[in-house]
Amino acid sequence: MAQRLSGSSSQYLRQHAHQLVDWFPYGDQAFEQARLRDVPVMLSIGYSACHWCHVMSHESFDDPAIAQLLNEHFVAIKVDREEHPLVDDTYMMATQALTGAGGWPMTIFALPDGRAFHAGTYYPAVPRGKTPSFTQVLNAVNEAWETKRDGLAEQADMLAGHLAELGARQGALLSLHSALPAQQSQEAAVTHWISATRPEGGTTPAPKFPPTWALKTLWRSALAGGSRGDEAFNAAATTLEAILRGGLQDHLGGGFARYCVDEHWSVPHFEKMLYDNAGLLSLCARSAVLAGEYARGAAGAQQQRAEALAAAARAAALDTAGFLRREMRVGADGGGPQALASSLDADSPREGKNIEGAYYTFSRAELNAALDGLDALPPNLVRLAEVAEDPGRYCLSLARFPHAGEEPLWNQLKQELGLVRATRQRPGRDAKVIAGWNGLAIEALCEAGTLLDAPELLEMAEEAATAVWQAHWDPETRRLARVSFDGKAEHSNEGTLQDYAALALGLLALDSARGNGPWAARADALLGRAGDFVDPGTGVPRDAVQLDARLSAQRAAGAATVLDDAIPAAGALYAMALARRAVTAMADGAWTDAQAAGLERAGELTVHALALATEVPTQVATALEVQAVLNAPVQYVTVGGAQPDQLARLRRLGRSMRLELREEKDAAGPAGTLRIQGCRKELCQAPVDSLERFVQTLHHR
Repeated sequence: MAQRLSGSSSQYLRQHAHQLVDWFPYGDQAFEQARLRDVPVMLSIGYSACHWCHVMSHESFDDPAIAQLLNEHFVAIKVDREEHPLVDDTYMMATQALTGAGGWPMTIFALPDGRAFHAGTYYPAVPRGKTPSFTQVLNAVNEAWETKRDGLAEQADMLAGHLAELGARQGALLSLHSALPAQQSQEAAVTHWISATRPEGGTTPAPKFPPTWALKTLWRSALAGGSRGDEAFNAAATTLEAILRGGLQDHLGGGFARYCVDEHWSVPHFEKMLYDNAGLLSLCARSAVLAGEYARGAAGAQQQRAEALAAAARAAALDTAGFLRREMRVGADGGGPQALASSLDADSPREGKNIEGAYYTFSRAELNAALDGLDALPPNLVRLAEVAEDPGRYCLSLARFPHAGEEPLWNQLKQELGLVRATRQRPGRDAKVIAGWNGLAIEALCEAGTLLDAPELLEMAEEAATAVWQAHWDPETRRLARVSFDGKAEHSNEGTLQDYAALALGLLALDSARGNGPWAARADALLGRAGDFVDPGTGVPRDAVQLDARLSAQRAAGAATVLDDAIPAAGALYAMALARRAVTAMADGAWTDAQAAGLERAGELTVHALALATEVPTQVATALEVQAVLNAPVQYVTVGGAQPDQLARLRRLGRSMRLELREEKDAAGPAGTLRIQGCRKELCQAPVDSLERFVQTLHHR
């Protein structure tokens, strides 16, 4: 029966191995069984950290009667969306087309050839309002299969055609061109973000997802000077302050939750994903530097705000890195280098039941006991928010950043509550390793290690890179596996374009930070294969070089998404990696035709963002950052005659804005004075002799 799942690299699949449902993993065997038995397929798609996936599992898949119904009339397939993102993406488009919404768990009914004809998300064990029970859905689909099969086939045909059309539109976005010059399109995006920022932070109502990639791009405009720079800073600061103060950040253990369910960033959805924490680690490290740089040119309350934000961002970055070190590192049995796990669960046990947020929330009695032990804690410093789904339990966050002298009290409160939390069972961890997510984390650790002068983070990044490379890269086929578990990779499941590009970015960041290693050559190998993911006829990037027949029957030829979501768009990540490799080559004096071609391709893969900048800049934020790098007046910097503190500041500023820095011992001016020269491709500006003047050149037009 479900023992087929017991040896899976996916914890999500292993969590269902005990059930009486005759589960199959996604693959040819399952669909062939459906063809031979002449029954439809039921795909249940989710992931290990998903709260409602657990709910449906306990309510329905643990039920022997439902298991019997599934086994008799369906072939049941359990899919980890993180292991098979293209399967998830295809069927998510089908679900959204059929229902107008999507989410996980996702429940798909398909023909034996894989084409969906009916879909939904969570189905309760008993009818709830207008939502039927899962048993009712299974019976209805089975009846339709027996009596109206031609109608189901017709529905599948129509849906497959619709999805193929949607995929073609996705690829067509890449052909868009802006009527405005690149600079004006970038400014239009900044204008949109400034005007869309809400007083409570973010640009949308609840639920509140962190606009990580948009904030990283917006920061580039905050140092421009004048009112525009102030407006960009205020917009970025408003959202980042809300993220750092509120419930999204785990103030006791470090790291960030997936999103907040309320308007004011108070109550999180408690799962912790590696990709979110990688992006926010990078954002916080950059913000610590860039807010500090902004403070140098500000005065009064604006300066104080920037300094407080820089300090909070630095602390959050180090806390997040500490969370990754303590709770997310995994390795093969017997030791060796450690990569980073995929996620921590939203649920954990309390009173014999798994409850969302049980590990992270506190009763009023627990909070009062901790607060009673503190003297003179300001009443307007701490914010407590009750969890609607779990009455009587509260989330802890800050109403404002602590003033001077209040930090010890805040730390003492966190320590007291941390002792309470230490007595609880921790949330489950999905220990599978995903290549691309680790790539994002490796790059973020390199940025944080350099920007915050924390060399131990560079060591952690190098260890993760070593572990991923050893397990995931096949030197014979020169292919990258997407997932591994316990050091063993599923080489039959090749990585997506996102995996190749994100890992290449991580290795390039490691090469830049550490140097003298194998990382640049390994990144080149990844980028070489990533080139195969671009359609040679259309120039459109694809998620996979070749989709399996079941997916290709339902979507355009695998066109990769060009819009950022929780993770940056695959094409934008690939473009960023190409741009970084080319700029590094420029700085090293190793500029070749191949590097020039890579830079040109990076521009082609992201030029659509300029056309979309006025309407949906958040969805193309990473592509806009690539365009900012390509069109920047300075792409790399040479420096001579710098004192250690000057060099450190220049290196931090450069890394925050994706500038490569090269120190030239003989490049000092007269009498050893500071000499900084910004360059773009083969052309260099006149050198300047102060950091302040150099910052001005970054925004010269």
